[in-house]
Amino acid sequence: MALLDWLDERTGIRSATRLMLEEDVPGGARLRYVFGSVLVFLFMQQVVLGILLAFYYSPSATDAWASTAYLNDQVTSGWFLRGLHHHGSSAMVVVVVLHLLQVVFAGAYRKPREVNWWTGLLMGAIVLAFALTGYLLPWDQKGYWATQVATGIMGSVPGGEPLQQFVQGGPEYGNLTLTRFFALHVFVLPIALAGLLGVHLLLFRKHGVTPPDLPEAELQRKTQPFWPNQLFLDVLAMAVCAAVLVGLTVKTHGAELFAPADPASNFVARPEWYFLFLFQLLKYFQGPLQIVATVLLPGAAAVYLFALPLVDRAKSRAVRSRWAVLSGVGILMAGVTALTAVAIVEDNNNESFQHGVEQAHAEATRARELAREGVAPVGGVAVFDNDPEQKTRNLFKEHCATCHTLEGKGSEEAPTLDGFTSREWLTALVRNPRDRRFYGATKHNTMEPLTTEQASDEELAAVVEYLIGLSGAGAAASVDAAMVARGKELWDKKLECSSCHELEAGKDSTGPTLAGRGSPAWVARIIRDSSQKDLYGDTAEMPKFADKLTQEQIEALAQFVASRKTP
Repeated sequence: MALLDWLDERTGIRSATRLMLEEDVPGGARLRYVFGSVLVFLFMQQVVLGILLAFYYSPSATDAWASTAYLNDQVTSGWFLRGLHHHGSSAMVVVVVLHLLQVVFAGAYRKPREVNWWTGLLMGAIVLAFALTGYLLPWDQKGYWATQVATGIMGSVPGGEPLQQFVQGGPEYGNLTLTRFFALHVFVLPIALAGLLGVHLLLFRKHGVTPPDLPEAELQRKTQPFWPNQLFLDVLAMAVCAAVLVGLTVKTHGAELFAPADPASNFVARPEWYFLFLFQLLKYFQGPLQIVATVLLPGAAAVYLFALPLVDRAKSRAVRSRWAVLSGVGILMAGVTALTAVAIVEDNNNESFQHGVEQAHAEATRARELAREGVAPVGGVAVFDNDPEQKTRNLFKEHCATCHTLEGKGSEEAPTLDGFTSREWLTALVRNPRDRRFYGATKHNTMEPLTTEQASDEELAAVVEYLIGLSGAGAAASVDAAMVARGKELWDKKLECSSCHELEAGKDSTGPTLAGRGSPAWVARIIRDSSQKDLYGDTAEMPKFADKLTQEQIEALAQFVASRKTP
């Protein structure tokens, strides 16, 4: 008690506490008064969680994803802290909307509480800005592309391009974008929200709660002190909110973390749920009409909410006296809800979008597994370099993609390798080997096309089956024996293919030997030295890689190329 007495003498803490707890609540304690207290609780929770997350987070384009993945997957309960922070931001948006509706329903925006209403609207806008800036910080695919959608909308507004470039730190997303979003999220927005909250609470203390629309005598009869009734309801609401957030976090095992942001990818971008209504609205106003969705309608809604205390001229706060104002807010909320619901339903029924989401989740799982082995200093998509297949893919990109196409990427100076072990690829090759897809851009364009007069589609299918059978034991086991026999007969007697192609390795031939054609061993021979006499001989244009790559690298490349099927 001596310490409390000492503190009270210097700060007046007892009288301040008594003033808050003994404050009268006209009409008595009510659940509808809890939303403001819940918002303060959520804000404080977000601040504490944000500080804990900052102990591990590195705000740079090279390290942001890796630090988030480390926190999420390797720090004890890191997934829980991040998940609670993530779901807490959504909870703040929900409670802000509920608080706004409660204030409108009660008429608490009317004289003399106009300034309190306006500070509340500004705080609601800051909560949305918190959500937007925080979404980008993991620097993963979803946050990167979803935020691009949001800032793209900002840039499409007349005069909005300079603001977009300022926020981004330039014309494109990069390291400055992340550091600016981090500064806004961690410093600017919390200070702004705390300042507005202080003003809001001072005004609330000045005017008190807005009592229910009851006769004065009944209000006085039902009046109760803040303690214990209303405080109990406030604490109960906070506890329920906390329990829901914990349960949701555990159920979802935290927040999603997609693969590192890749500007070269085709990620299917969607904003977070609280911005989906704007995304959906943009679908209905294209081209020159886009300004309707980005400026006119949102601007009209914002102006209407801001002007609510000025346009409400009803004689009382009774609901029946304010039906026009309440209808306007109701239509606004119904529109936002409907647009959000339509966006969700359309995405759920969009097979292409759902397939893209599945691929994104698979890529995220692989990236996070690889991140456990560590992430290279260059960060980001370099995490995939821990994958042996990705290392091979990088080898192909460095040494082969200047001439060949694989997985849709590369050059067309030499045959495309997508599906070159498939029946479709071989069929198209034999029909027209001079096509640019095959040997049209090389010196090996001397092979004559095989017309349908020379061999029908049925006959060609049999020949291709025979060639597949020559690839090796694995391929031979998957072919049609009858078609192979028919193809061999056509090969030897009708088409006379053996005059150019040998069926044994090592024998000189005009064209490459077809012994094991398409198998990893056959591809490895070509990579080592395609100028061997039973391969492409003097007409070989491909560099010899026997002295440029290790045996392991060559075998890995060969296996990689031979295993690529037609997309």
